[in-house]
Amino acid sequence: MMLREELLKLQQKEIELIRLKTKKKELEGERRELLSKIDDLEKKIESARLKLEEKKEHLRELKNFISYKKERIRELKRQKEGAKNREEFKKILRLIAKNEDEIIKVSQQITGVETEIEALKDGYRKVKEQFLPKIAELQEKISEIDSEIAVIDKKIKKVLSEIEQIKLSVPKEELEQFEEMKEKFNGLVFADVSTGSCEGCGMAYSSAEFRELLHRLQPGKTKCPYCGRFVYNKSGA
Repeated sequence: MMLREELLKLQQKEIELIRLKTKKKELEGERRELLSKIDDLEKKIESARLKLEEKKEHLRELKNFISYKKERIRELKRQKEGAKNREEFKKILRLIAKNEDEIIKVSQQITGVETEIEALKDGYRKVKEQFLPKIAELQEKISEIDSEIAVIDKKIKKVLSEIEQIKLSVPKEELEQFEEMKEKFNGLVFADVSTGSCEGCGMAYSSAEFRELLHRLQPGKTKCPYCGRFVYNKSGA
């Protein structure tokens, strides 16, 4: 039984295709890791921003509370002018005093909140200064990976085309035989023996065996005496 040399080229192209796809998969894995890092950094920035916005919202609520209380005091003063008796007058005065006390307390809170806001603003600024350059660096790496993947995709397309061309040049029967042998030999039908051992089974030849093998070597015909794979000499020596 003999397999034509075109099938050796087919095997080499299929191996090249596997390597390209493996490299692409590795790059895609790196890309996902970089995107995950960017996501983590962006979440830290967003967390700092949200803390600042929450504190600002709290400040707005406190100021709105004071505005409400001031309006309430104005309303109570109008009611005081129209008090019908001394008891009602004194009750309104107590309400005015209570609202004024609440304004004082909230005003003190506002001072503290404004201090916290300034600290959060500074923290937010520092977080952005720390992480935005890192995000830009990671995005640049992703861009480089995308370029590599684009190159690999072109190579994959080219190799796939070459594989199809080789298959078209080989008789159907031989191609089917080759596919059957791929199953038997775990995808490696042709094994290089240029190192003195079989690339397929790993068996090292004695000096005499190796000389004899090279002497009678015919690609697509000569087989490894140990595993039965077709052998070839990549070095050509």
